[in-house]
Amino acid sequence: MSGRTERTRARPLLLRTGVAVLGLLVLLAAGTTGAAHTDGARLGLGGAGIGPSERFDIGLVSQGRALQADLPSGAPWAVPGAGELVPGRTITTELPVFNNTPRLLADTAIAIVAREGGTGDGVPDITPFLRFTATLASGAVLFEDAVLADASGSLGALAPRGAPPLDGGEAFTPGEPGSLDTITLSIEYLDEPGVEALNGGQSALSLRFDAGSVTS
Repeated sequence: MSGRTERTRARPLLLRTGVAVLGLLVLLAAGTTGAAHTDGARLGLGGAGIGPSERFDIGLVSQGRALQADLPSGAPWAVPGAGELVPGRTITTELPVFNNTPRLLADTAIAIVAREGGTGDGVPDITPFLRFTATLASGAVLFEDAVLADASGSLGALAPRGAPPLDGGEAFTPGEPGSLDTITLSIEYLDEPGVEALNGGQSALSLRFDAGSVTS
């Protein structure tokens, strides 16, 4: 076990928007990975079991409350101006993501992906004309002017919350410094030749958050 890093993955967090032009879905992910430790003797190692008893979790802050978006259907996320997104314009939303685990670091990444099922029959897909930029509160760039396939990046490790976890819908209270970061996501609709054929088009997207616990 010497020098080994233990990792536990959180369930995906998925957000969506129901706007006409842009459907954004956000997913938070969680599961467990890592090497299993075995012993040939029948020993009860640790009376309460081995490993942290707390549930590893990340969440988002929406309207001052903790948001859990770990169901397959995701959770709604309003993007200001999405209904007026036309070629040549950009819309922006802020996504505060926090580590909801008292004692474990959360190594966190995001990716924008096409939503299963697409835009539906007969609806033009504007996704090839969209460009995505995401930055952190520090100004660090996760991705910039990226096409969908390249719209992913790592936030790094969010600090442990250092306080009891919050349930979905509970009023958000800040944890320890570094346990929360805010992603600013901008979506630009290019005004280029060929876009005129996509009048009435949509883009069915998901924003996936993935996190893994890290202890040394």
